[in-house]
Amino acid sequence: MGIRQTLVLPDGRTLAYRVFGDPEGFPVLTCHGGLMSGLDAETGDELARERGIALISPDRPGIGGTSLRPGHGTLDWAQSDVTALLDHLGASGVDMTRFGVTGWSEGGQYALAVARVHAHRVTRVVIVAGALPLDEPGTLAALNGTDRRLAWLSERTPWIARGVFGAMRTAVRLAPALAVRASGRALDSSDARLLRSRITWFSRAVGEGLADTRGAVEEYNAFVGAWGFAPSEVSVPVVVHQGAADRLVPAAWAHELAGRLPDARVRLYPDEGHFIVVTRRAEVLDEFAADAASRAAP
Repeated sequence: MGIRQTLVLPDGRTLAYRVFGDPEGFPVLTCHGGLMSGLDAETGDELARERGIALISPDRPGIGGTSLRPGHGTLDWAQSDVTALLDHLGASGVDMTRFGVTGWSEGGQYALAVARVHAHRVTRVVIVAGALPLDEPGTLAALNGTDRRLAWLSERTPWIARGVFGAMRTAVRLAPALAVRASGRALDSSDARLLRSRITWFSRAVGEGLADTRGAVEEYNAFVGAWGFAPSEVSVPVVVHQGAADRLVPAAWAHELAGRLPDARVRLYPDEGHFIVVTRRAEVLDEFAADAASRAAP
């Protein structure tokens, strides 16, 4: 599973997506992390299949096989690209009248945007190590140093940022083990161990995420830009999964974000970090168990 599929969007651009798990199962739209691509959902393929879930994983603009859309934001992605994807899947025979949404890291804000735009169709949202709105005063300063620097370069000197992203792409393609070792220095020990055991997955997902360095620049600009909506406007139930040892996203943000959402709770993993998207994939998918069971019932 997970073969790249494409569709032509109303504006003439191409959107690429993959389906992992059970293609006939309950659909869950998954929003990939930053510096990654839709391939990041690949680690959930078998677990989703066992649970009767179809993980639908699109690439965002300028990432992987999706065409660039300069200046795209969080909310307008849900309004444009996601709406077109839902229409396409529906026309292809996939029942998208009700679906779940999950998002990891940067993908968390996109998952909430989908719930904001398609509230009448979304059953629930599961955020994994998501951020607060980074355009709020003082919030960006609490983000990890690497992301702050890349965001600054993307906004102020995008040509330099593209050079940095290009070097990262070359590293994961030509020397993936060394790239993983370098990435692990900024992570807690559990994340570093996980990456060493998933070198192929990590290098492929990051390689696709940086295929067009212009897209990486746009991703960072959207990451730190205004969401276009307030968390309080998301009416569907939300669960925030967070590793307490996360060095990329402050663990305290999970409770703060949940406190701003009308119907939310937090699930904390005391000794784990940012890559709970892999180690706790089963727990994340189990949040959709009732939806999957209802879909499977005669």
